[in-house]
Amino acid sequence: MSIKEIITLSFRDTVHNRKYVLLLWSTNALLAFIISLPLYTIFTDNLAHSLLSAELAVRFDYFWYIQFRHLYRLSVEHYPAILYSVVAVYAFIQTFYLGGLISVFNNINKNHMSDFFYSGVKYWYRFTKVLFISAAFFATAFIVNDLIGDLITLIFVNMDNVIADFVIRSLRYVFLIFIIGLITIISDYTKVYLAIEDKLKVRNGIIIAVKFFIRNFRLVFIVFLIVSILGAIGAIIYNIVENFVPRTPHYFLALSFILQQMLIIFRLAIRMVFCSTEVNIYKDLSAQIADAEIKIQKKEK
Repeated sequence: MSIKEIITLSFRDTVHNRKYVLLLWSTNALLAFIISLPLYTIFTDNLAHSLLSAELAVRFDYFWYIQFRHLYRLSVEHYPAILYSVVAVYAFIQTFYLGGLISVFNNINKNHMSDFFYSGVKYWYRFTKVLFISAAFFATAFIVNDLIGDLITLIFVNMDNVIADFVIRSLRYVFLIFIIGLITIISDYTKVYLAIEDKLKVRNGIIIAVKFFIRNFRLVFIVFLIVSILGAIGAIIYNIVENFVPRTPHYFLALSFILQQMLIIFRLAIRMVFCSTEVNIYKDLSAQIADAEIKIQKKEK
């Protein structure tokens, strides 16, 4: 299939299975509520009977922020633990959902909720191992990026070449984004391979995913880049539109909330498109390889 055919088919499959976008959004909303509830409680306690609540809706008050941090120091200090816990739970749930999505996109006719959750349970343990391995690579990438930043600082500490410093630091972040994309692609294709081929060995899956990516670098990378750009365009449009939404009267906050939820739903749909493109690419290219092997065997006979 061509790039256009893959993306078109993936969008069609995503629209056909839009009920899972609602499932992903509901999960996202629930966890967001859990994260927001502690902050909402202390904000209500501090601002429910304060005239500052009306002013803070329009502009940020730094002096109020310092006072707030001092009064609720213990609560704020414990909040990161809650945040990290919810993020970890969210990652595990998304790993569970990914198994269901891959199974649905692999066999588009078996897209019932029962099939989705069965596949999520079936592949969750394998995908979780891939999640931990990819998390280790992500952490390594960020650590190396920080070390490179320290090295650049040492090199330019006694130099006045601002342009060279800016260019090198920019290239460092571009390289970091490329590495993040690379790890994400290999992680996703490992999960796709493990699910479609129903394999158990994660190590072999990673090796096969790396070989698959290298062998089909152009197609895989271009499709990944196009879908990423589409997601970025959606975020840019949201930021432009959101800047034109007034902050007062307060009922305009409801419009901001609706726009924000539309962005979240769009991002979740793009995530499903990512999954669908990866499944379609893997199935298409694997099928071509299998046909070639059959032809070679027939000629030998």
